[in-house]
Amino acid sequence: MRTPATAEDLEALETDMPAGFVLARAAARLTDGTISSDVVHVEQGRAWFGRPLWEMEPTDDDTYFGKALRDIKPSTRTGRAAARTVYFRFLELRYEVGWAVRPRRAWRARQVIAPVAAAPTTAR
Repeated sequence: MRTPATAEDLEALETDMPAGFVLARAAARLTDGTISSDVVHVEQGRAWFGRPLWEMEPTDDDTYFGKALRDIKPSTRTGRAAARTVYFRFLELRYEVGWAVRPRRAWRARQVIAPVAAAPTTAR
């Protein structure tokens, strides 16, 4: 049985997740400007929220886009929404594989239950 994550573990995870995002985007050969823009948009949302993004609920996102960003240009809101969508999709893909998670809100890192053996790969 796994022990609960410590505050240091969660802090390290919060640092590792954006770093992995940057590396994955670079590996996909996206430009530095695109990567930087995505990271800035994600970090702005994190700064507004004041807590790790995995604690964010849909209503928090609604408040962020509907109230906090109400007066900015629609194209800027769209860019921020797109960056957050890509970031959370990255997290789903990166942290879902090889882990058993609760079905509801499976993207949340704090709800990871236990490792599961990865499916064997076959040589082609």
